[in-house]
Amino acid sequence: MRNKVLNITNGDYFNDYFLSKNGGEAVPFREVMMDGEADLDIYSDEFIMLRSVELHVSIEEYKAKTLLNKSLISNYSTLCLWFGRDTFCQMNLLMLLAYLERIEYGGEVFLNLIDDETFDVIEKGIVVELGIYQKIYCEVLMLKIMPKEYGVISKGAIELYFDYHSNGGALARIVRENRDKTDKELLCLLLENSKEYGLSDIQAEKLIRKYRKGENND
Repeated sequence: MRNKVLNITNGDYFNDYFLSKNGGEAVPFREVMMDGEADLDIYSDEFIMLRSVELHVSIEEYKAKTLLNKSLISNYSTLCLWFGRDTFCQMNLLMLLAYLERIEYGGEVFLNLIDDETFDVIEKGIVVELGIYQKIYCEVLMLKIMPKEYGVISKGAIELYFDYHSNGGALARIVRENRDKTDKELLCLLLENSKEYGLSDIQAEKLIRKYRKGENND
């Protein structure tokens, strides 16, 4: 293992920004683990099939653009992870940490928390001790239950993950209570009230389609 650092960032936008400011070696993490099903055997054929369906891409495209290569990661003695605190980022971070455990990554891992809007660093150099994240991943993303331990994953982000998927959650209520608004107005309202969730336009539109007609009520 070379004595080099690989930066894994929370997506393409921050990855480009990071490289322009810092140089070095960085790869973006491209997933949306906040939505869809997961498989415990990360990057297995079953996992890739489930995720490619959720992301509306072919299996080949998923492998080319989204899959993190074990042989690449194993070449580095240190990984620096750059992720935000919102639910979108935290669920992706959870998958990444579970994957590092699955491949038995033996190097050092550090987490840097960033502001997703300004890219300011909120907290830097958090030491990550691997060993608990496959269990948390299974509990949260597969069994859909609150874990007993969190490690570096935000408890609040996990709670919002369940709220996001709840028919009685805060975002579902916003849609139901504002059905008279246009799709554009409702989209803006959702995005304004979902910063802690880290919703994309696509996710907000899915919520509108799901709840506008009053379906899926608890």
